[in-house]
Amino acid sequence: MIVLIGDIIESKQLSGKKREQVQASLLKQFDEINRESDSIEAPYTITLGDEFQSVYADASTLWEDCWKILAELHPVSVRFSAAIGSISTPINNKQAIGMDGPAFHIARDRIEEMKKSNRLFSIDIEEAENDSEKQAVVDLMNSSLKLLSNEMKSWKKIRFQILVMLNSGMPVKAIAKGLNISETAVYKNREDGDLALVIELKESVKKLLNVEMTRRKDS
Repeated sequence: MIVLIGDIIESKQLSGKKREQVQASLLKQFDEINRESDSIEAPYTITLGDEFQSVYADASTLWEDCWKILAELHPVSVRFSAAIGSISTPINNKQAIGMDGPAFHIARDRIEEMKKSNRLFSIDIEEAENDSEKQAVVDLMNSSLKLLSNEMKSWKKIRFQILVMLNSGMPVKAIAKGLNISETAVYKNREDGDLALVIELKESVKKLLNVEMTRRKDS
């Protein structure tokens, strides 16, 4: 399974009213993701005031879902830690709570590490530290995601929204109409943010994660 833990960055600096707005936006996005994703085993659930988690059967919609959350909450940002590993308790398909196992521990450890850096994304695999091949894959994915984090930190909300729409296959004309901006603005954001490459990177990371998931199922 893939455990995903999200942590709202600098949440303690949010005022009471702003915190309520962020929580409402988060729950709204969770409801949409939980309804639409076929990969989710345990739905997105707020576990603490500034944290949430979910469990995925595979990585088919993992990164798209993270992008949707970033687009919804902007300018408030979120760090995401994904860990492939075993879960020692039954999967709770009603809420992502009451579960435990190495995948949760790894994802939690990585979130704590990320609080000391500026990264938005982290990936790990349970046995990677004892398997040089898996560790090399993990290192490659995280290095790529560090570069992506550096780019995304300067993005405005509109670029995240365009990324989500482009990734869904929506044509530029429809994106412009949906966001009430010009087609030129869509093209400019696509080029300046190198969004085609971002989507390509997402697909590559997704394939690597799903290969690992298949290996685990077959073993």
